[in-house]
Amino acid sequence: MPLTRTQISLSEDDRRILDVAARRTGLSMSALIRDAIHSTYGASSPADAVRTAIDMSFGVVAVEYDGERAVERLRSGRRLADLA
Repeated sequence: MPLTRTQISLSEDDRRILDVAARRTGLSMSALIRDAIHSTYGASSPADAVRTAIDMSFGVVAVEYDGERAVERLRSGRRLADLA
């Protein structure tokens, strides 16, 4: 999709928030603003909402995370043994 250059005015606090988010996410300020526009004003489908949630969760968990071990730690009782 072609982009149109637009000038906006931000407070120092707004600019600082975007700078921090840009450093944290690696996204440009423009991309952050576009994402905010789409998530706030865009008409998205449930699938778009899921994609956005997945995208926003990227990097939250360390690469070494072992999902199977985490689930085993959360399990209690003998539910699986009782099913066998």
